Amino acid sequence: MQNNNGSLDSIIVMKFGGSSVRSEKSRGHVIKHIRTHAESFKKLVVIVSAMGRKGEPYATDTLIALLKDLGEPVNPAELDEVMSIGETLSSAFFSHLLSQNGLPAEAFTGRQAGILTDDNPGNAEILEINPTRILKTLNQGKIAVVAGFQGVTAAGDVRTLGRGGSDTSAVALGSALNAERVEIFSDVDGIANCDPRQISSASFINSISAKQIMSMANEGSSVLHPRAVKASLKTKTPIVARNTFSAAAGTTIFHHETDEESKLVTLAHRENLALISFEECTDPQKIIPEIIRIDEHKFILKNDVYLENNLNLLRKSSATLHKEVGWATVSVVFDKSTAKNKNVPNAEIIPSRENVICYLLKEENLSSSLQILYAHYILGECLEAAN
Repeated sequence: MQNNNGSLDSIIVMKFGGSSVRSEKSRGHVIKHIRTHAESFKKLVVIVSAMGRKGEPYATDTLIALLKDLGEPVNPAELDEVMSIGETLSSAFFSHLLSQNGLPAEAFTGRQAGILTDDNPGNAEILEINPTRILKTLNQGKIAVVAGFQGVTAAGDVRTLGRGGSDTSAVALGSALNAERVEIFSDVDGIANCDPRQISSASFINSISAKQIMSMANEGSSVLHPRAVKASLKTKTPIVARNTFSAAAGTTIFHHETDEESKLVTLAHRENLALISFEECTDPQKIIPEIIRIDEHKFILKNDVYLENNLNLLRKSSATLHKEVGWATVSVVFDKSTAKNKNVPNAEIIPSRENVICYLLKEENLSSSLQILYAHYILGECLEAAN
């Protein structure tokens, strides 16, 4: 099989999020994209998220609520079993839909796709992928439709991959299959220099380096999870972020070095955070890897369904623990080194990566802080480049 050269035998991995598969109308757009590649004789692996958003019957948040509404904390392993149902159902449904539209397909759970993970409920890492069954399906002329967001441990337990897990599934499978590229579809035209829901004048980027997009993802941007980018590094598999509902070319994530003169600046943010304070705790990051350090006694954690379980783990190592919700961060992400810090009212600069300036603030100040930083770093850079 020859790949990475546009040959007739090349594989393309296509991932479609919840908004792309939620309704008959949106699924019609998905089928058009798939048919275009199929008619070009590409071998296709389609990764699907759960159908819809919170409140809709098969959405992940709806499934979480089935357990959460009974009381917290929720056993993370049981939560994984419930959350995986959305993607499993979506893959079976979408495989049947494609077959009914003249595009023969076969559905796969994470287990059937050969995705082996560690035993970390809610945030599992992919250890390896054995795509034998997928390759067999592709060689039979069928489309492989894979449930995203999930894998299985060596003991056979279902584990989910955390935020952006379907993206991670897609890119990891793309690397394992030596795919020509991975296309990540959503309801926007690609990757913007700031969240368009927060900054209406945000503009979409034609291309961005894997290094910068990984920094954006690490700082909270929801466009792509850092694990998804990391999965592409070894094979340097190109990733394209596209819009399900248009023919726009989207944003290409590349792996070569950027120009020394590159001045691309982007903003990323996290919201719904809890500020955790200890008098003393033995290395909280060993207990909870995703906890973010501010200083020796202060850390931040996502205020989600796993928070109470995480706090219980931390309490075993700390007699005094204080939780305060309603926090956020805003990060300025540079392609190269950072520029001079910009002071922002009611925001504190906290430690981050070498190409990032990160601000900690109350969630109520998120919008105003983004406006200040966008005007200074992004509009300022654009004006400077124009002169």
